[in-house]
Amino acid sequence: MHNYLQACWTRTALVGLFIIFMTGFISAQGDLSAEADIAYARGAYSTSLQEYIKVYAKVKDIDEKGRIAFMAGESFLKLMEPQGAEEWYEKAIGLRFGSENPEVYLHYGQAMSMQQEFDEAIEWYIAYKENGGDPSLADALIAQADEDALELMEPSSRYIVDNLLRLNSSSFDYGVGFASKKSDEIVFSSSRESATGSGEDPITGERYMDLFSAAQDKKGNWSTPEPLNSTINTDYNEGTVTFDKKYRQLYFTRCVSDEDNSYACDIYRSSLMGNKYGPSEVVELINRDENDSSQVGHPCFTVDNSYLMFVSDMPGGFGGKDLWYVAYDDKEDTFGEPVNMGPNVNSAGDEMFPAMRYDGALYYSSTTLGKMGGLDIVRAMPDEGVMQFQTAEPMPYPINSSNDDFSLVFRDNEDSGIFTSGRTGGKGKDDLYSFRLPEMEFCYQGDVFDSYTGNPLSATVVVNGSNGDSFTLTADTDGTFALCDKEIKGNTSYDVEVNYEGYIVTGDRFTTVGLSNSTTMTREFPMKEVVLDVEYDMPLVFYPFNEAELLINAEVNSADSLNYLLGIMERNETFVIQLEAHTDSRGNASYNKELSQRRAQTCVDYLIGRGVEPGRLEAVGLGKERLLISDADIAKMSSEDEKERGHQANRRTVFRILRFDYQPGN
Repeated sequence: MHNYLQACWTRTALVGLFIIFMTGFISAQGDLSAEADIAYARGAYSTSLQEYIKVYAKVKDIDEKGRIAFMAGESFLKLMEPQGAEEWYEKAIGLRFGSENPEVYLHYGQAMSMQQEFDEAIEWYIAYKENGGDPSLADALIAQADEDALELMEPSSRYIVDNLLRLNSSSFDYGVGFASKKSDEIVFSSSRESATGSGEDPITGERYMDLFSAAQDKKGNWSTPEPLNSTINTDYNEGTVTFDKKYRQLYFTRCVSDEDNSYACDIYRSSLMGNKYGPSEVVELINRDENDSSQVGHPCFTVDNSYLMFVSDMPGGFGGKDLWYVAYDDKEDTFGEPVNMGPNVNSAGDEMFPAMRYDGALYYSSTTLGKMGGLDIVRAMPDEGVMQFQTAEPMPYPINSSNDDFSLVFRDNEDSGIFTSGRTGGKGKDDLYSFRLPEMEFCYQGDVFDSYTGNPLSATVVVNGSNGDSFTLTADTDGTFALCDKEIKGNTSYDVEVNYEGYIVTGDRFTTVGLSNSTTMTREFPMKEVVLDVEYDMPLVFYPFNEAELLINAEVNSADSLNYLLGIMERNETFVIQLEAHTDSRGNASYNKELSQRRAQTCVDYLIGRGVEPGRLEAVGLGKERLLISDADIAKMSSEDEKERGHQANRRTVFRILRFDYQPGN
């Protein structure tokens, strides 16, 4: 949530969600702080910090002293040093700066959020609200801090994130690009001590950024990063790289500046010549004769190399910095006119660091489209049309954190890659992190037993998957079975059949489609013996009062109850059944019998409509001839509710097996 390359956009120029224009704080404040204010206004935060601290002890006016303390805190925050910011915000509050400027409480809370001290952050957001700050903003930040704290304790995603310690330094390390098809070589930007030149960037207080390379051995260990040759690295800032599809051309951002001025950033490219890169040249994406001030950077090719995406604040966008693209003709080596990537991608804030995954999904960072604060990484899935994308959605924790997260790139055809983060616990100010989405593991296990005695049954179990996989196994002497050794795959549906001689074949259907976490699915299979002319119960089938159609509404779906019987008929193809409908004892006997006959026929018709042969079904309505609970027993019940449940038990739809010698097709 800071800016460490003035126009190079290797970082954001905004403080996360809080776009606080400091004009009122840095205008006409006197000679002592003039140099500090000027440095801050032009984004030289390292210089402004030094100057504010220098003049703090010399200022006698309490109001001005409070303002200087606040601006020192602001400079620390821009430099991504929240602990330093915390100290100076404390001084500003002690000097009563917050009585007229509630932003100090807001930014104090932000500094605590950056350190994942969410309880303290909430206290400062409340103080911001109580001292005249925007209540809606305060409430939103309090709610977000609560969510962030919960997410840290119970992450909602399966991503595994690790700091790439061998690659990182105590300085800024960011903006990685894979430099080989195997993704075992990278190039990234860094301000570490081995960077070119001895100058100090007034924005960061560090060396100017250079590009470094590293390679990964067969054991997965990264080599010590080495700077690229002098045709690439200069005394200026270089950062944020991409490669063409052959990995022969390097595209990168370069921002030229001197002691007093910063010039527009541009995209450069260089071709690989042996083991080194040749001379670099500007990629002219906009007409500099007509527009010499717009920034251009953060290049990234689409998967097929047909388009080059980039970031610019040129006119015609939706906010500060937008994502744009140009068509690229590989044969002619020419670029088309810039096209804005539209409102589904861009916002009123800053969108930066585009990258495209192997499946065409667009990943980038935004100051406004995320949830956790600072720059958040978002994803926009491809849509119909050329370079069209659906509305962007933020990535979950631990990809995003309460600090800046950006510049995410995927390895080809893998759910893994590298991104940059300024999160708490890193080695430097921004670090490179690896991420991977581990393969989900699914387990399907069951328990088979006699539904009447509870005795285990060593049944035969057949599991068929929609992907063509098939498994046949036998339950053990305890009646249990399991498929837990990676047999069950993701995005697959399965049909299960459980068979034991002399019992009604039963089964199950389950799916892993849509599951986002490893899951163990446990089922019980109470099996019923095949006994002819015995009433078998089934899930309750409901009908409207005095009617025969199935009751289906928001609370009841009687079709689901009949699907239980449908499954039995499908798995036991030789069964011929009699489907019986019963009423309670109330009402005319002949009317009840006629009503129950129509209800039984409704159920039979439903099953025939689902593919059961008519010759396997008989409909019988028995009215109130076979009550499960007599009127005398119901009369003895103590409450009306209990009596009504007794009548409901009599209003049942059941089936009985007439024979099991049916020949399909007869």
